[in-house]
Formats: sequence, structure tokens, C-alpha cells
Amino acid sequence: MRQIVLVLSMGTIVLYGYALAGMGGYLMGRGRADYIVLGLGVGSILAASAIFLWKKYLLTLGAEAETGGEGRKDGNSRV
Repeated sequence: MRQIVLVLSMGTIVLYGYALAGMGGYLMGRGRADYIVLGLGVGSILAASAIFLWKKYLLTLGAEAETGGEGRKDGNSRV
């Protein structure tokens, strides 16, 4: 789950970069509205997905801690 959230977060950064590139193009007279729409639209969807999955992951960790899930001998269930 953490790897999926990492990939979604990195995708968000890349797509927001596309949006900035599209807006920066207007400074040079070659702006790209499709980059802006794609970057902001899909980047925001990926960001929302990453936040949703991260919250879901934290809830599963909390439920596991409350039930005293099978963990390591030192008491830590995750590293």
C-alpha cells in the first residue's frame, strides 16, 4: 500500500510540473492549455487517491494495534 501511495504522490508532482510548464509557456508566447488542464486535473485526482489510500492504510494500522496483532518480539508490528 505504501508503494502505491508513493507512486501516486510522485505522479502528482510530475503532472503538476506539466501544469507549470504549460503556464510557463505563456511567458514565452507558446502556452499549452492542454498541459495545464491535464496536469491540474489528473494531478489532483492522483493526489486525492494518494490521500484516500494513505488514510485507509493508517486505519488498518490503528485497528491492528488495538487488537494486539501479531508483531515482532520487540513489540513493533511495522518498521
